Amino acid sequence: MADEPVADEAPALAAVQRWMQAVILHPTGEDPSHTITASSRLSARERLLVHQRGYRLRLLECMRTLHPGSVHLLGTEIFDQFALDYLDAHPSRSPMLAGLSEGFAGHLGRTRPDTAAGAEREAWIDLLIDLISFERAFTDVLDGPGPEDDASPAPPARLFRACAPVHTYLAAVHRGDDPAPPEQRPVRLALTRRDFTVVTRELSPGAYERLSR
Repeated sequence: MADEPVADEAPALAAVQRWMQAVILHPTGEDPSHTITASSRLSARERLLVHQRGYRLRLLECMRTLHPGSVHLLGTEIFDQFALDYLDAHPSRSPMLAGLSEGFAGHLGRTRPDTAAGAEREAWIDLLIDLISFERAFTDVLDGPGPEDDASPAPPARLFRACAPVHTYLAAVHRGDDPAPPEQRPVRLALTRRDFTVVTRELSPGAYERLSR
């Protein structure tokens, strides 16, 4: 009989956890004082706001870490605007932060501002989308299986096409350099992993077509 109160409290705790998750992911502006108590310095609403802001800032920090080249290209303020718009439209569904930006390039492609009627296509947006896509591919290859794994054979090279040499630009950012935006020209790339390092090679059109087949 002594254990019954614990069993009765479990559903209530689960409900509070679900409510807390919901209001952090999708702030409604509701008064949270029915669940969160005020402190001597902060109201219940202000205490909840600390968690809401902290959660968004953590995701934003992760987006910057996954896309250092894009942060350098745009500047932190503009990159943050794009990233927050993406996060608002596509809330995180994965327990792994590495997959947070999987749909980032696709979101930018669907919402690019130069698709309005009569608007002229802007080359810098093509560069940005290709750079974000390459950074995503770089992360996937780095975190995926490779020849160092004894359990399975190494996967084939990851092929990638871009409107500019985004690979050399990202490599310069990784070195701590301050590269200028790359001149646009078609590039074809193959990404592999060796000794837990991503190796990128630029391919000729013929080599790319042979590998893609």
